[in-house]
Amino acid sequence: MTTESSDETPLFDRNPELAATYDRGPRWFVPAYDLSHGLISVLLGERLGAEAHVLIVAAGGGVELCLLAREHPGWRFTAIDPSAAMLEQARAKASAEGLADRVSFVQGYVEDAPEGPYDAATALLVLAFLADDGGKLGFLAEIHRRLRPGAPFVLMDGAVAPGAPFEEALRLYEAAARRNGAPDEIVSVAVAMQRDTINYVSPERETALLQEAGFTDARLFLKAFMIHGWLAAA
Repeated sequence: MTTESSDETPLFDRNPELAATYDRGPRWFVPAYDLSHGLISVLLGERLGAEAHVLIVAAGGGVELCLLAREHPGWRFTAIDPSAAMLEQARAKASAEGLADRVSFVQGYVEDAPEGPYDAATALLVLAFLADDGGKLGFLAEIHRRLRPGAPFVLMDGAVAPGAPFEEALRLYEAAARRNGAPDEIVSVAVAMQRDTINYVSPERETALLQEAGFTDARLFLKAFMIHGWLAAA
């Protein structure tokens, strides 16, 4: 996932151990993480033909990339991520499964992605790392302008209103992570990061941002605590 602005070294490149153990983190902290990828495959598969070119934004780790490539053998992919370490993970996974010949890997931010146009795009667990000072809107707009008219876009992200809703969401986030086996010291760091550095907005604001960026017909296909999965059309 993309977590830094373009003038900083990406988080995972500054923390090699974090990159090396990345596969465990989302399964500790993101409810329905594996289920969500299956749902995305079904949703995109129902809307795309046997052949398609899909943009995977914040592709580091390669989980959604490899699942979509396995289940849709006629699709091609452009996978972009600012982290060299995480992009190498995605490349290694794709190569190990014999999928890499259908993937173009690009190190960079969304504005560095080739113009396309693409038949679909995904952006999972990244928008909340961007401030709602034009950063979120600019990110979504850069994706929108690379898509064919009507192309499906999947956005999955934490979305929660400030105040009491956020505090309740944070308690559930912590409890779920502990239930999933996350070590206490990692939970403490993650909870502090959620409180201090993540830029959540309400679900209503998130759908408004999609609309402002040019997307239409945003539909909620997944809600698991504060995680929201949206399917929209370019």
